[in-house]
Amino acid sequence: MIELGQKHYVLFDGDCGFCHYSADHIRAMDTGKSRFEVISYQSIPEADLLKFGVTYAACDHQLHVISRRGGVWRGPFAINFIAFHFLPWTILVILLYLFPIFILFEMIGYRLVARYRGRISVWLGLTACRLPVKEKD
Repeated sequence: MIELGQKHYVLFDGDCGFCHYSADHIRAMDTGKSRFEVISYQSIPEADLLKFGVTYAACDHQLHVISRRGGVWRGPFAINFIAFHFLPWTILVILLYLFPIFILFEMIGYRLVARYRGRISVWLGLTACRLPVKEKD
């Protein structure tokens, strides 16, 4: 259940090794601060996500963040939202938005990683991956 006002919710794909690795990294960055609740979207009933306009299908394709105020960020913008809360990454996010061409490159890079995350998981030897090796769209 998502409760607004306390934490930001980072929703990742619990069936993906690369996503698990990334989620663990976010948890490690947030140690002691407790700004984020990092959970697999599969652990939340889809009806609860629909209140924010988020579906399982959408979460299967990209990272989502639901802010403590109910705002929703997806894909590379979700990554930027998370990074903005941690120095020195805050500075990088500000620079990205000052030079929008870099956001375009970030979007392309995110799309490639998201598409081939099953393969990336296998290449990195991540055992949490239950996705097929073929790329996902």
